[in-house]
Amino acid sequence: MEGKNRQPIRIHCFLLGLVLIPINCYWIMQIEVNWYAGHPTTISLFFNAMLFMVLVAIINGGVRFLLPKLAFNSAELVTIYAMVCMASAMGGHDMIQVLTPMLTFHQYGANPENNYAELFSGNLPEQLLVVSEDAIRNFHEGSSSLYLPENYRPWIRPVLLWTGFLTVLVFTTMCLNVLFLKEWTQNERLTFPIVEVPLTIATDPGRICWNSRFFIAFGIAAFISTVNGLNHLYPDDVPLIPVRWQRLRLFIDLGRPWDAFGEFPVSWYPCVIGLSYLMPIDLMFSCWFFFFVWRFQQVFVSSLGITPLLPADYINQQATGAYMAIAVGAFWIGRKHLKEVWAKVIYQKGLPDGDEPLPYRVAAAGVLLGFSALVGFSNWAGLSLALSLAYFLVYLFLAIGIARMRATCGPPAHDLHFAGPGEFLSQTIGTEHMDGQSLGVMTLFFGFNRAYRGHPMAHSLEAFRLGQQTNANQRLMFFAQLLAVFTGCICAFWALVHIGYDNVDGAKYGFAYRPYARLARWLQYPQEVNWLSYLCYAAGFIVVMLMPLLKVLWTGLPFHPIGYAVSSSWSMQLVWLPIMIGWVCKLSIVKYLGGRGYRHFLPFFVGLILGDYVVGGMWCLASLAVGRGMYAFWY
Repeated sequence: MEGKNRQPIRIHCFLLGLVLIPINCYWIMQIEVNWYAGHPTTISLFFNAMLFMVLVAIINGGVRFLLPKLAFNSAELVTIYAMVCMASAMGGHDMIQVLTPMLTFHQYGANPENNYAELFSGNLPEQLLVVSEDAIRNFHEGSSSLYLPENYRPWIRPVLLWTGFLTVLVFTTMCLNVLFLKEWTQNERLTFPIVEVPLTIATDPGRICWNSRFFIAFGIAAFISTVNGLNHLYPDDVPLIPVRWQRLRLFIDLGRPWDAFGEFPVSWYPCVIGLSYLMPIDLMFSCWFFFFVWRFQQVFVSSLGITPLLPADYINQQATGAYMAIAVGAFWIGRKHLKEVWAKVIYQKGLPDGDEPLPYRVAAAGVLLGFSALVGFSNWAGLSLALSLAYFLVYLFLAIGIARMRATCGPPAHDLHFAGPGEFLSQTIGTEHMDGQSLGVMTLFFGFNRAYRGHPMAHSLEAFRLGQQTNANQRLMFFAQLLAVFTGCICAFWALVHIGYDNVDGAKYGFAYRPYARLARWLQYPQEVNWLSYLCYAAGFIVVMLMPLLKVLWTGLPFHPIGYAVSSSWSMQLVWLPIMIGWVCKLSIVKYLGGRGYRHFLPFFVGLILGDYVVGGMWCLASLAVGRGMYAFWY
């Protein structure tokens, strides 16, 4: 029966989540921005959220023994995890960390040489920016305090406006998740590899963690992180175990066209080997195989001498087309379910929705109202109505593609750098057909479109999946996520601005340079429609759409379209080799031992993940205590 036997989510669960969020946001800003190390929000399974979950689960075990009524159940554990994940996504490397310096750099970065003051005058929405000269100067030069009136007052309006906007943006994607959730989890039965580890910790840690295979792997990963952490402190006394990525120069010295291959990165991350074991075999193969395909495509294009004729981001454009195809495929495969959802919304009959995070009618209204609010906000800020509609349609299609990609294969890392709606529209429409205010607003929207490594829609979908697996009250799970998004925005803005004013050398603003330099080019040198970009976007789209047909014609074809899409990313160069190692291990185990062998060795690979995450994460957490960056096991 719908809604029966749900595990309760009590008030102290929400309170603990709210307590952890500011601590978490401050930690993230220190290590990712101030010390530029660790980067927990650039890996698919956030290690900061997993570390908090492990610590809470350990403490919860003691509470269950002493005060069983106060102990968290599995639904509450995943709710706390989901809240930390959503807050991390908002304050992550590709969201508020990018947006915050952009609110000041329009003025701080202006000088007579770049002529920003004149170029940007009237083209940027001042209501969304910090405009006080004193507040901006103190933020970037440091040795001041956020809590001085002249510093904090100019931030109040833009922070509240952006917090409201980002909360509506994520709310809209969460409502989309509700519409797709049953199709992806029950009808298609997507595997959601990324949620396996937090689900295990929340529900049955003994099944995986209390055996020799787990402890051996945990010990290996923990030993590596311990030795490397000591090497960071005592480089002359303790040797380094080189597991992080290194650049090799195998092809560059051979000259043209081989220099187009670029540097050859290798790494041996234990956690990535473990995470890759959770992926489907064909996707593991496709990730590392297509990584080389993209590199050799660059060599081939260089050999033809046509590199200068193609768009600078022609590979990113193919990847964008591929993600669009994944989203279109999601609509096509789920068309029967979506028809039933439509019937439920319009006629209130058919598909039951009592177990869903929201009733379908409410979720559909949330998508419509949320999309309308996003378009209205953008138009109020200065983006034309037509471009506002196009911008958020592209954004939501990319978001759906990313969420489905993670639900299907769960790669250890992904990003899609510099390939958002702003890049898409500037290439396919041309900036010469856009007014200055529209270009200015699209520039500010770079603040949540630089890359998509920790996209909140994907983390929200995975939280709902965890809610299903733990029999949680999904309505409360929806509320917990939304509360975490709003609180996470406020705390992330506070932490980053506080650190900027407090630092001796002020705020870091590297992320803000590129979008404003691009805006200056757009305004000075209007760009025509790039017809070759259409060809690149179409090529990526067509390859993904045709690959399932090829698999029907050649059953044994080991390629997967999602592997083609995700392998073009910058992040794949960090993880292609560990994924290949995981692929060799899993293929050998499944081939000779079958599914039973896979389950038998699963604790070993989970041990690699948690050994890295717990010990490596503790080194990063210790950096808060000592006030400087410590060993970073990732990135």
